[in-house]
Amino acid sequence: MLSECVWEESPRLLEVEHWSMALPNVQVSRDKLVCAICLDLFKSPVTIPCGHSFCLGCIEQTWDQQFNGRASSCPQCRESFSPRPSLHRNIMVCDIVDEFLRCGAHSAADPRPLLAPGDVPCDFCSGAQLRAAKSCLVCLASYCEDHLKPHRESPAFQDHPLTEPARDIQERKCKVHRKHLELFCRSDKAFICCVCTTSEHRTHQVVPLEEEVHSRKKELYLMDLETEKQLQGTLQEIGTLQESIDSITTTAQQVELEITNKFSAMTAAIEEALKVVIGLIEWERQTLLNQGNCIRAQLEQRCRELREKKLQLEILANKHDSFRFVQESLCFSSSSQVSEVPKLKTDLRSKLARASEAATELSTQVKECLRRAMKRKLKSTEVRGTGHEKTAELSDVSPQTSQHPPEAKIRKGLRQFPASLDGAVSPPRNISRVGSSKRHCRCLKADF
Repeated sequence: MLSECVWEESPRLLEVEHWSMALPNVQVSRDKLVCAICLDLFKSPVTIPCGHSFCLGCIEQTWDQQFNGRASSCPQCRESFSPRPSLHRNIMVCDIVDEFLRCGAHSAADPRPLLAPGDVPCDFCSGAQLRAAKSCLVCLASYCEDHLKPHRESPAFQDHPLTEPARDIQERKCKVHRKHLELFCRSDKAFICCVCTTSEHRTHQVVPLEEEVHSRKKELYLMDLETEKQLQGTLQEIGTLQESIDSITTTAQQVELEITNKFSAMTAAIEEALKVVIGLIEWERQTLLNQGNCIRAQLEQRCRELREKKLQLEILANKHDSFRFVQESLCFSSSSQVSEVPKLKTDLRSKLARASEAATELSTQVKECLRRAMKRKLKSTEVRGTGHEKTAELSDVSPQTSQHPPEAKIRKGLRQFPASLDGAVSPPRNISRVGSSKRHCRCLKADF
């Protein structure tokens, strides 16, 4: 019976033994050994029934704060436990934490730099490779600080030049003679060893590598000076170009402002002329309305007189005295004439039609003037190109018409109004002549 138990437990014991032997090679992340409550390494870790582990003191304090008639729960997955489970230290987790602390203390005590990605390894480390500190140009090998001590302390290696760790140190060896490439052939622009100078490079221009480095540094210095000079010249050109760009922007804004002001003045003149014309129309309308009201008053007065006469005729018709009837009827026959009332002239549209035509013609002339001016300007710009910069100025009309604004011509026509009914001033008969003269807008080339 005992042998069966031993037989049954032996695989388990072998597994535990194998795990314990492999434990030093297992790398556990620190995040896996941190308590989710205190966010520090486990101290007396315990595992609750849901499988999560916490510090013994942390989970007991948490459950003591939760205990007020409610069941205990896991701080991570919120699984509830009733009754409150008993807690025991997890021996396996304790051992892992202790091993992690020992490995961390050993790593902190070891000052030797370990090999990191991208570092040059030491060619003489047999176990865990350390980072190389220097490379020997004679031995063509890289050494860590431990294996570099003979090169620093022994007189036999005092002639071995050391350099920063080089990954391609093996490629700095002559492929033919297996010697260090310490010379440079300027004829073939190739690195050579000392044996190569006695064969194929015997007649070539060969210099030591240090001399070639010094020569090329001098060339690079001169090249750097020339590059700096070109850079300063380019920066100066950029500054000049920026000034030109700013000047173009400023000039364009100034010309735009000037043209805007000129068009605003033109618009103001047109609006002023429009006000005068509208005032003229309003004056004409008011005059005709006054005439209509006067005629209406006369007609109403006539109606009153006729009603009174009709009433007297009805009274006369009812008289029975023949003598009085004939006598009064003679009075009516002698005063039967009715005063004439003037007719209201309603031909306002016909009076203002020619003024409307004049305004239409003026508008057409202005549009045609603008179109021709812009077309001429665009053609002249295409011919001249961008070599000449001139400010465009738009002319309104010919010199004869430009001397008199539209409202001046309208006011001039108003002075010729004849008198009408009741001494009122009637609208001018020649209002249609305002702007109707066959003058054409001309944009002079000198204006642009």
